Amino acid sequence: MTRHTFFLALLALFSATALAGDAPVNYLAEMSGMVCAGCKDHVTASFTKLDGVSKVQIVPGDKPGTQKVTVTSTSTTLTKEQAVAALGASATTYIVHEWKKSEQPAH
Repeated sequence: MTRHTFFLALLALFSATALAGDAPVNYLAEMSGMVCAGCKDHVTASFTKLDGVSKVQIVPGDKPGTQKVTVTSTSTTLTKEQAVAALGASATTYIVHEWKKSEQPAH
């Protein structure tokens, strides 16, 4: 095996490993306190600042006054505490009741 071929194979191996580690993960949250489009925009902007977040989707929740929030990130370790911290002073208005990693792969 030539040196050039060896380095190309090594580069391919590291590239495949790096790409596999960046597979997106969905986090599912149940929240309350969002009563208008501005509220949704504020929560979206706050969560977008979390590590690796590429998408935030907010839809009405199952219970009155709640919203379901889906956060897509390349980070596999986002926590409820980090989400609350990202909300800053607004964490008293926008309450994160539940935060869990989805078992379904992100699309």
